[in-house]
Amino acid sequence: MPEIGAVMERHGWGSLASGVVAFPGRNDNWAGTTSAGVGVFVKKIDGRDAAARFCRALSFARLGQAAAGVASPACIASDEASRVLVFELLEGSRNGNVLERDGLFTHAMAGEAGRMVGRLHRIPVTDGALDTTVPSWPRLDGLQALTICEFTSYSGAQLELFGLLQKDAPLVSAIAGLGDLSRQVSAVPTHCDLRLDQFLIHQGKLYLADWEELRVEDPARDVGAFLGEWVYRSVHAIRHTGQVTAEAIISSGVRELESRRPFLQAFWSGYQEMGEVTDPSLAPRSAAFAGWHLLDRILAASTERARLSALDRAGIGIARRLLCSPDLFCDVLGLPVSPKGAR
Repeated sequence: MPEIGAVMERHGWGSLASGVVAFPGRNDNWAGTTSAGVGVFVKKIDGRDAAARFCRALSFARLGQAAAGVASPACIASDEASRVLVFELLEGSRNGNVLERDGLFTHAMAGEAGRMVGRLHRIPVTDGALDTTVPSWPRLDGLQALTICEFTSYSGAQLELFGLLQKDAPLVSAIAGLGDLSRQVSAVPTHCDLRLDQFLIHQGKLYLADWEELRVEDPARDVGAFLGEWVYRSVHAIRHTGQVTAEAIISSGVRELESRRPFLQAFWSGYQEMGEVTDPSLAPRSAAFAGWHLLDRILAASTERARLSALDRAGIGIARRLLCSPDLFCDVLGLPVSPKGAR
């Protein structure tokens, strides 16, 4: 893309032509070394809300020293007209997805992830420094209908998922209620797109990347997303058991989640190290957001499938329980059990 070459030349880095590797995602991403010997990770923000996502990605860099406790690849160049961002390349880094898959994501890493998110949530920000709009996803204002654009772009499996959600009045009510609760709490700087693949390990140090959804929001979004990542993995680890009945899936899922609970406890312990948690409803809201994160991951995984699988349906059932009765699942998710009536 010529606009990327223009950014490289403007900074005296030459061309991006050596060992270039492209990565999948909603944006165009490349990593490589320029002809001037500079290792870079280049992202061209594209798609829905691209201009807003570009501005949010830059807003983290502009927090400067206030965000020093949240290690992230440095943004070394940007171009608003072409929405190109250039970051330092963490050569040889591995993301959390890969580490977890290979059994190399440790409890210590989970604890540091909790401390990192805790530091983020405690960054003081001035008015106007960060986006204050409500994220468009998850749709916490109800699921009564899809837009024509959504309907025509979703796969058969995704439409099947929304069909199940829309017919479930208690679930729709729980999701809308979560949105109401979220709007009543004190908003803090929140990543709002926290997944394991956003964490990078480079030379033994943990980094957090991808700030396109950064804004002041409910901290439970981030806590719940991290928990939801492990719930999702617990559900999908069941596929290796060879069991197909609903009872076997749920029983196996519980065992898988129990085996991952130490990671959740380590994350929450690290999060608390950064300051006392005074919000008694943070834990149940986080459990509910973990349920939504599970639905979100099922939705994303269904992009090219015509039907939901039995495993998907089991995951939807677990997500429903988390959203409708989050207080009952705080303990299993490594969260403190809230006093009766706190929610």
